[in-house]
Amino acid sequence: MNSFLHALDVLVSLTRAISRHAARLMGLLLLAVVVFIGAEILMRQLFNHPLPGVHEYAGYVLAMLSAWGLSHTLMERAHIRIDVVHGKLPAFSRHTLDILAMLALNLVAWVILINAWPVLGKSLSNGSTANTPLATPLWIPQLLWLSGYAWFAITTSVLGLRVLVAACLRDTTTLETLAGPDHGESEGALAQAASTTKETR
Repeated sequence: MNSFLHALDVLVSLTRAISRHAARLMGLLLLAVVVFIGAEILMRQLFNHPLPGVHEYAGYVLAMLSAWGLSHTLMERAHIRIDVVHGKLPAFSRHTLDILAMLALNLVAWVILINAWPVLGKSLSNGSTANTPLATPLWIPQLLWLSGYAWFAITTSVLGLRVLVAACLRDTTTLETLAGPDHGESEGALAQAASTTKETR
């Protein structure tokens, strides 16, 4: 059992690391978009000549960012939660709501992924291209966009499994760390929980 818990904690840490690096990459792409938009504005003002494709690819980057940013936001518990009532409930009720919220989010993530796949499938089967001068094959940005939702579904599944195991073992520290509201303790508490699991092996 301890080996299984350790493997789950390693999987959660790996998921967190991948999500963090993906978010950083999306941030760099967003900065690149800002630079290209600035260059496009200068070229319009100075040379009366636009930089082709900037707005098109800016839209692709924003779509990818919205999909890939979900996992990192969830792992860091940076999403908005209205927990006025949640904080006043007994511990059992809080933990129950946290578990239900995580499982519901997992369901939503998979529903999004399943319903987003036909968009990519249609573009691949039809050979669709963007209605722009660059005529970008739409399957390329759609694949990157869809992969972000796929990773989000995987992330919610990993967290959901770890939260369920923590609930079965009555490990409230791990449960609150992964599924509860963020009070600034996530990194330290998770590391402490992982070290405790390792010591009990």
